Amino acid sequence: MADAESETIARQDDEMMRSADSSGPPSRPSGPARWWRLRPRPENLLLLVSLLATLAVKLLVVHRQGADNLLIELVEASLADVVFFSAVAMLFAALYLCPLPALITRLTLLLAAAVAAWSVLNATWLMATGVQLQPGVLEVLGQDPREFWPVVQTHLARKPAFTVPLVGLVLLVGVWFLWRLIRSRPVSRTWRGRLGRAVMAAVVLVGASLWHWLDVRGGTEAYSGEVIGFSSHWYALVEIVGDVANSTDVVSPARRLPRVGERNVTVPEQPPHGRPNVVVVFLESVSYDCTSLGNPQRTTTPFLVQLASEGVEFVSTRVPVPQTSKAWWAGLTGCTPDIQHDYAEAVPVDEPYESLASLLARAGYRSAFFEMSRGSFECAPGFFANLAFDWAWFRENLQDESSYLGYMNGDDFRMIEPIFQWVDGDEQPFLLVLITSVAHDPYDLPAWYEQEPSEDRYERYLQAIEFTDVFLAEMCAQLQARGLLADTLLCVVGDHGEGFRPESDRGRWAPFEEVIRVPWIIRWPGHVQAGRRIEWPCSQLDLTPTVLSLLGYGVEEAGFDGVDAMQPTDPRRRFYFSTWYRGSPVGYVQGARKLVYWPYTDKLFEYDLASDPVERAPQIVNGPEKERVIADIRQWEQDSRLVIPARRFRERVLYEHWQCFSSGRSAWAYYVP
Repeated sequence: MADAESETIARQDDEMMRSADSSGPPSRPSGPARWWRLRPRPENLLLLVSLLATLAVKLLVVHRQGADNLLIELVEASLADVVFFSAVAMLFAALYLCPLPALITRLTLLLAAAVAAWSVLNATWLMATGVQLQPGVLEVLGQDPREFWPVVQTHLARKPAFTVPLVGLVLLVGVWFLWRLIRSRPVSRTWRGRLGRAVMAAVVLVGASLWHWLDVRGGTEAYSGEVIGFSSHWYALVEIVGDVANSTDVVSPARRLPRVGERNVTVPEQPPHGRPNVVVVFLESVSYDCTSLGNPQRTTTPFLVQLASEGVEFVSTRVPVPQTSKAWWAGLTGCTPDIQHDYAEAVPVDEPYESLASLLARAGYRSAFFEMSRGSFECAPGFFANLAFDWAWFRENLQDESSYLGYMNGDDFRMIEPIFQWVDGDEQPFLLVLITSVAHDPYDLPAWYEQEPSEDRYERYLQAIEFTDVFLAEMCAQLQARGLLADTLLCVVGDHGEGFRPESDRGRWAPFEEVIRVPWIIRWPGHVQAGRRIEWPCSQLDLTPTVLSLLGYGVEEAGFDGVDAMQPTDPRRRFYFSTWYRGSPVGYVQGARKLVYWPYTDKLFEYDLASDPVERAPQIVNGPEKERVIADIRQWEQDSRLVIPARRFRERVLYEHWQCFSSGRSAWAYYVP
């Protein structure tokens, strides 16, 4: 019925156009009818609305950055989007030339709806975070939509003035879309109309592409321009195509990581200092600059300062990847994590990888991990089973939703009871690893904590760091109450920092120093010099070899990527970093020289951290040196690749309550009470 109606309307249009081409003055509609006939087609209307929504959000983001010329910077930030939408319009114009008009109208409408859906998601993410929703994020979270929904829900709930109109608009457009899909508007059969649309789209496409190419290649902006330029529909498409093109890449030779018992580490027969307990605390999202160590004028972490005065502070510690599970891997294995936008390290293996837990087990240590974040996220139980931990506990184990604060965090104090039930359950020396969670977005505090949450997000983040410091003090108080603190090697280290600059709001993927530089302290009374400050650069990768060396292990032939940080570092040592998602910045720090490569624009920036510690005055590197640096970075990424057999399905129960599944490089975990 709908197809017949479409054909009838199309014939009427043809007759009118033939009448217009006959001798005599053409008959033209007049008044409102004339303008009504000029209305855009439904699919092009969807594209136009998507483009306008993108421009509106980019205008807001550019305004937040304090642009000198708002209009010019908005145009430069939006050129790639204009290229994308004009290319889609060109595609539609080409499809209109095909036979089967009813099928073509529905196909183009479906494609336009997909673009519109992406645009809404992207605009929402861009407004909330200052950077577009990268395809790599969707790829990771899309493996289990339940992991993605809490993130969206949290941000939408915080902005009802934006959420209500957005939901209403989506519903309205959805109804209109279904109506138009059922009763499609026919395509004009005249070559004049089709050709006009194609020429118009081609002119816009060529002009915008040329302007965008000149702007990208000739611009000299640093992070501010790169971040907003990166956030475009065109680049999202480039990333998706790049992922598909590279999905069949063969990495050779494959990296094989040592399994339990294979690392060449010498275990002391008679430990020189006995067998102290080892406690490693990862501080979630705590940047070094936001602590009282990095900025003495801040009062955020007085207890951390006290621990530093009683132990050793590593002043300049960087992370290879600012993502939590990658940080765990770097710190607990001494090996570079897989520089891919997945969590392949959590895919269950037949033989666990060598780690701090397995190496200490050679000397009779038991091990456990605790966190108030979700164990289902990134298959954390599989991760710690792969590192040979005896026990792992997550917030699902508590079975008390009143302790949850956000999609990724909870009241860290609720960990204390289960932690010390495990500690008190055996006299065997232990390795205890835990991570805090409150300083993770959305930075909510427990209701019992006597501090009014700030309305300002950055101030709320600082309050969360203060809470983290209070929790750390309570942990040490519990150890002290049991007489364990004096004979405990305590290691406190950040997993990564957080970015709050206007040009990369919460942009952990933009590797400013506040994102990749974290606090690190080791306290062991009587065995490390109290109040010592180690100034030479260190890495999160150094944690395991440093702890083992302090305990008397021989690690010289172990083959770690990290080193004993208590010993002076080679001044030529490079500290590579990646911000994880495909196409996001990568680079390294060597001495005071920091090099950052942006694959999107093929630009290499150099910073002098000695004269420009806030990274505001980069120099663009070109020529043979640029090629050498990029080749070194790509080789580092290649060497990190962890190859996992494709489509290899696994299923197992871990830590009594976790049903884990995996296939290829993906893994899932479900809590079973």
